[in-house]
Amino acid sequence: MQKGPILMEPITIKARLNQAYHFSGAAGNGIRFSDLSDDPAFVFREDTSAVHNRFVPAGGRISYASPVRLTRDALPYLLFLYVESGSGTLTTAGDAVQEPESCQLAPGDLMLLPDQTAYRFSTTHTPFCYHCFYLSTEYFSEYLPFLCADDRIFHTNRTEADDIVWRILPYLSRELLSDEPVSSLHLTAMLSLVLSSLAASRRAASTPSLPAHVAHMKEIFDTDYAHSHSLAALESSLGVSRYRLCHDFSDCIGVPPIQYLNRVRLKAARTLLRTTTLTIREVSAAVGIENTTHFINLFKKDAGITPLQFRQSSLH
Repeated sequence: MQKGPILMEPITIKARLNQAYHFSGAAGNGIRFSDLSDDPAFVFREDTSAVHNRFVPAGGRISYASPVRLTRDALPYLLFLYVESGSGTLTTAGDAVQEPESCQLAPGDLMLLPDQTAYRFSTTHTPFCYHCFYLSTEYFSEYLPFLCADDRIFHTNRTEADDIVWRILPYLSRELLSDEPVSSLHLTAMLSLVLSSLAASRRAASTPSLPAHVAHMKEIFDTDYAHSHSLAALESSLGVSRYRLCHDFSDCIGVPPIQYLNRVRLKAARTLLRTTTLTIREVSAAVGIENTTHFINLFKKDAGITPLQFRQSSLH
C-alpha cells in the first residue's frame, strides 16, 4: 500500500519564539520565552485563519523582575517595542555586510527592528518592563525604507516622537488582548498610524532643507526604484535641466543620482535575497536592473560578496 506524503503541522508562533530566544542570567538557563511572557498581558494569536491575526501574531507587556541576559535568533517578523521602565542594552548580531549596532534602552524609548535581525540583550536596571509587538512583513514591511534604512534598527525616544504616537501607545495592548473580532482591525490600523507618524517625523528631520526638485527626485528613487529612470524623463517631469538635477542632487545627497538609485536597489535586493526564494535573475529584475550580470557586479562591489554568497550567509 502506497503511503501518502507526510503532512507537517505548521509551527506555532509560541514555538517559533521559544526556539529563537535563549536566556541566561538570573532568569536561568533553560527558561523559555513563553515562561516569561505567560501572562494575561501577552498573547500568541495562533488563529491564522483571521487575516489580521497574521499581521500582528504576538505581542503584549513583558517584565523582567531580575537581571536578564538573552540572545535572539533571526525571526521572520518585524519587532516594534517601547520601554515602560528599567534600562538595558540591545546589540544586533550583524551579518556579512552589516556591522553590529548597539543601543541603550531607557523608559520612553521606542524601537523597530527589521525582520531577520538577530540580537543580544541584557538588563542594566530592573525591573525592566516593555511592550512589544511582532509584526508581519506581509503588511508592515513598507515602513522599513523610511524607518530602518540599510536594515538598521530604528531607535527614538519620547522627546523626538510626535504626541499622537504617545496618545495611541496605551491602546495597542488593549486592542491586542481584546476578544472582539474588530479589535484586530483596530490594532493593525493604530500600529500603521504609529509607524507612519514616526516615518513622517524622521523624513522631515532628515530632509528639512532639500530643494523641491531634489526632494521629489529622491522620493521617486526611494519608492519607484523598480522602474528605469532617465535624466531626460526627470528633466521633463520636474521642469529642471538635467545638468542642474545632477549638480543639485549630488550636492545635497552626497552622491550622484545613479549611484543613489543603485544603493536603493541593492538594499531592496538584500531584503529579497533574505526573505524570498526568487532566483538571482528574478531579484535583479524586481529591483529594476534588467542585466543580471551588471546586477551581480554592482552587488559584489557594494557588499564584497556575490548575491548568492549573501543569500547563503544569511541562512546560517
